[in-house]
Amino acid sequence: MDVSHNMGYYHDEGWHAGHAWHEDATWAWHEGVWHAGWSDAACSWDGSWWGEAGVAEEGDAWPQAYSVDHLGPKTAADERTAQIHFAKTYQVLSEAIEKHPAAFRDKFSFLDLGCAPGGFSQRMLEELGDGGTGYGVTLPFEAGGFPLLLHDHRFHVQASNLMELQSPEDLECPKLVDVIMADAQDLGRRSPANQREKKRRNNGKSSKNAGKQGDDCEAAGIGAACATLGIWALTFQEIRLGLGMLQEGGTFFFRFGWRGRGDQEEHWYREAILRLLGLVIAFFQEVFPFKSESFHQADPCFYVVAAGFQRQGFEDAMLETRLKSAIQSIIACEAVGDLPECIQTLAEFSTPANHQRIDELLDTVSRVRAIGLSSRTTVEAGGRESPEAQLIIRPVPYHLTMPRLRQHMECYGKIAYIRRRSHAVGVGADALIQFVQPAHAKMALEAVNDMKVLGETVVARLGKSG
Repeated sequence: MDVSHNMGYYHDEGWHAGHAWHEDATWAWHEGVWHAGWSDAACSWDGSWWGEAGVAEEGDAWPQAYSVDHLGPKTAADERTAQIHFAKTYQVLSEAIEKHPAAFRDKFSFLDLGCAPGGFSQRMLEELGDGGTGYGVTLPFEAGGFPLLLHDHRFHVQASNLMELQSPEDLECPKLVDVIMADAQDLGRRSPANQREKKRRNNGKSSKNAGKQGDDCEAAGIGAACATLGIWALTFQEIRLGLGMLQEGGTFFFRFGWRGRGDQEEHWYREAILRLLGLVIAFFQEVFPFKSESFHQADPCFYVVAAGFQRQGFEDAMLETRLKSAIQSIIACEAVGDLPECIQTLAEFSTPANHQRIDELLDTVSRVRAIGLSSRTTVEAGGRESPEAQLIIRPVPYHLTMPRLRQHMECYGKIAYIRRRSHAVGVGADALIQFVQPAHAKMALEAVNDMKVLGETVVARLGKSG
């Protein structure tokens, strides 16, 4: 998912978007059969879409390469990464629909913000049936977006950076829709232009200073003065654009995150959470937390399912205009602690009654996450580690913390744990990533060594090779 989200994660620094990308083969589906073979353990899933031998069982919506389209994959590696994300997002939405069917029942149209590679939209098209219509917005591939794999006559795509849209009227969606899905992430740093600019700036700094600055001093992608706040600006933009196009009684499905520090939580972070979720609670009849049982169970990210939109109240409160001003303030903000001041316009939604509802919602997320963390610990302590599923990365750049390394790598498969190993002589460190399956480690190996997703100087090897 992209913008300018799928799989951004909310780690200690705030929210930092995870991403994966990047060589030349075409793949195609014809007559519902996948000739490229997407069946290995690394990216298969239990969606209703596929039957035996890769045959599509439902409908005529299927991924197809855009061979000359600016939204399609340019290389086999781009394509492979997009396939993995497509499968994950399809499965996540399938789980959400199964758990909260009423929120998606009797719907006829949707808008997917950050739609590439298309897993959410594919699943919604199946849910809506032949009479359904979908619209999507995705960051163009050249600007850092994921390739779009979904091709269906019922699905209409707009290639745009979400942050550059000035109002809901800028969306190429001709009418209000029944469902809004928002799972965009800051992918702007993936664009060739941004990568060249980063190298140019780093060439003018000492390596020590460049490492010290790291991601937080970069205004790439969304362009926030404080990189940690970029995802907050993007999330509020999704809310602003999405609710601006949502029908009365509609459903809003979006990704969020909760660090779960309890009494140790920083004031700015908790207050921002209370205001954002308070806004959602104020204009929806029902709000549920949802966390996938298949992906990222141990991580802070989760989804919000908000059903029964009260559009008239939203319009009367002039929230679209107020949110636009708040987003501009967030982008210009230079310190994370000032975030509540940037969204002061939403303070009215941070009420004691809402606090109780939000705490209950977040407690549910924390309990599910605790189960995932326990499972991760059990895998680590249970003696089931396989050397073939270990990936050793060296050297680990100074700014690439273990949470951020997990962000980059877990899109290739489930990670049991990550350990940092300092060099015995000199400075620097390596990282050992224990994947659950050897196939996952092999995909991550290719991404690090061939696609250079962690940088030109970072290399990896499998544990079994040494």
